[in-house]
Parts: sequence; structure tokens; C-alpha cells
Amino acid sequence: MNVNPLDIFSFIWFITCWFGYSLFARRAAKKRNSLSSVLYRYRKEWVKKLATSGMSEVDAELLGSLEKQVSFLASTSLLILASLVTVLSTASDMFMNMGSLWFVTEVSVEIVQMKLLLMIFIFVYGFFTFTWALRQYGFCFILFGSSFNTVKYYKENANYQAQAVKRDFKAMAKVLDRAAHSYNYGIRAYYFAMAALAWFINDWIFIAACAVVVLVLYRREFKSSSLQAMVAARLVDNVHDEDEIEFN
Repeated sequence: MNVNPLDIFSFIWFITCWFGYSLFARRAAKKRNSLSSVLYRYRKEWVKKLATSGMSEVDAELLGSLEKQVSFLASTSLLILASLVTVLSTASDMFMNMGSLWFVTEVSVEIVQMKLLLMIFIFVYGFFTFTWALRQYGFCFILFGSSFNTVKYYKENANYQAQAVKRDFKAMAKVLDRAAHSYNYGIRAYYFAMAALAWFINDWIFIAACAVVVLVLYRREFKSSSLQAMVAARLVDNVHDEDEIEFN
């Protein structure tokens, strides 16, 4: 099997973009506004509200909708994996011949299969992260259900208390936040899978696609209008300048 040096460089560039951006985003979120840092504060305030007022039907629906989103993408990952495995098993010279397209680099079937294996790896990783996020949201259901009384059934009671038992609510907010992070990692895998598709065309388009994905992720996570609106809603310039959210 002849491996073009540009293919090796392209693969290294792909890995560098993915893991390099993940490391950058994690560190940058500790100092500046990002979707992760802003939403973490909103999640802590959500848990604080539950500790004060109890668990309402709306809260249960919100948590359930988060779980459904992750479940949908986990199921989608399985369908994509099944399709990729089918393509991998049926790949042949005739099936993979795209030489009629001038912008497509002709490569051997073995190289195409290696690229398909990369796609399979990405969606396997995505499936694992989505299912782990799903489990963590399930943990949140158990934590919230065991820690907070339900507004619907207990609010009219003169002795109503929002908290069923004492808990470390900061740790509970952390579990909710970790579930969201796992979901975010899975979404990021989908983005880089789109870049990996460009590798079937040629190496240079693949390299450019990786750079475009990093740019898109950066703009959405650190420069999006949605982020600016969520920060503005908190009436601050940088959420890291806020006082730490404390639980009574």
C-alpha cells in the first residue's frame, strides 16, 4: 500500500486541529467568556433555584428535553456507523472510482478504506460521548429527584421544604455540567467528521476543511451573538468577574 506523505501530514493536521482546539477551548474558557463558562453559571443558578423552590414539572421537562437531544444524536451515530461499515465492506475499485471528477485525487482502495476507518472511529467516539452524556443526565434525574421535593404535590403543605435532604449542590451542578461537556464533545466530533469527508476529495481540501471547522467552532463558542446575549443578560462584561455563586 503506497501512502502519500501528504496523506500523513493531512492526518497529523487533522489530529492537531481537533485535540489542539479542544485543549485551547478548555483553557480559554477559564479566563474569558465562552459558551462553556457562561452556561456553567446558568446551570449552577438552576440548581440553586431548585434548592430554594423545589422541582417543578417545567424543570423536569427541561431536563428531559436535554436527554432527548443527546439520545437522538446517539441513535444517529449508530445509523451512520452501520452505513460506514456497509460501505467499507463493499468497497471495490469500481465502486470507489471517482476519476471522472477532475478535483478528486485518485487513490487505491486500501487508502479509501483507511479513510473510512477514520470516519468509523470518529462516530464510535461520538457514540461513546453521547451515551456517556445520556447516562450523566440520568444521574441528574436521580440526584434531583432524591434531593428536591416536587412543587406540584408539596407546595400547598404548610411545612413545605424545597430540599428533601441536605446535599452538596455545587457537586450536583458539576454533574449536570459534565453531562453537557460530554454532549459538547460529541457535537465537536460531528463537526470534524464533516471535515474528514473532504479527505475523500483531496488532501488540500481536507486540510482547508479542518481549518474552517476550527474557525467555525471558535466563532460559535467564543464570538457568537448567542454568547454575547447570554453574557449581556447577566449584566457583566466577563462572567469570570462575577462573585462565585454560593449555595446556602
